[in-house]
Amino acid sequence: MTSRWFNPTGGFGYHVRALLYGRRQWAPFRQEIARWLRGWAPPERELLLVGPSGGYSLDPAFLGAFSRIIAVDIDPLAALIFRLRFGRQLRERRVSLVWDGRDHLSPGPQGFSLQPLCALIEAYPEAAVLFCNLLGQLPLLGEDRLPDQSDDDPPEGSYERWLLGLPAALVGRSWATYHDRISGHCRPHALPGGPLVPWSPSEDLVLHHFPRVEDRGEKFQLLDHRTSVLLRDTPREQFSWEIAPGVFHLIEALSFRSRDPGPG
Repeated sequence: MTSRWFNPTGGFGYHVRALLYGRRQWAPFRQEIARWLRGWAPPERELLLVGPSGGYSLDPAFLGAFSRIIAVDIDPLAALIFRLRFGRQLRERRVSLVWDGRDHLSPGPQGFSLQPLCALIEAYPEAAVLFCNLLGQLPLLGEDRLPDQSDDDPPEGSYERWLLGLPAALVGRSWATYHDRISGHCRPHALPGGPLVPWSPSEDLVLHHFPRVEDRGEKFQLLDHRTSVLLRDTPREQFSWEIAPGVFHLIEALSFRSRDPGPG
């Protein structure tokens, strides 16, 4: 069972990083996410936040545009910090906040399953859904990837199979995600910073955005967050996030509105 206090997707260590670096070092990333969220502008009046933690990358103006927010995070500190950061502003704008601390995402005995998340989504049929820098962290919850696995047809229980099925679970409503694609001790270069770009395989992203990283030694090894299978036919935005001094994440973001044609 995933630890609620200390888990690789967030938890106590993430709050410490936010305290140390959130105000200044995360500011450029936070501004990019705020701009991107303004462009999403879902028509729904309810918002389901999946994995918001303390809301460190979220814009209060964006949150204030909804009448009801349902936040889902197992971290026991997340609800307290989120309310301290946004509670007053949400009350002033008459936005109701519901917190769900149940675990809808961790893999079970048979690996990753969409059933718990689907039940959560179906419980709030009028809500837009935002995955808050979460999808790239979920693979850290389970060692499920097989050495010879094909991502074109991943096995049941694998994270890739879970991610491939995610868009079908969200058909008919607005949804968006910003998530890790690649991270490491090397700043990504040549990111467009706004325009949509086509999907690229991880190998091409490394060659284009992390030049000559293979010549820099073990310290500069990169981590692939296993999100490459998500909607390969869909353009996305890309951002850089320096989460700690000298530690960088290449973030990808995709968004869809219920009134627009579906992905793919």
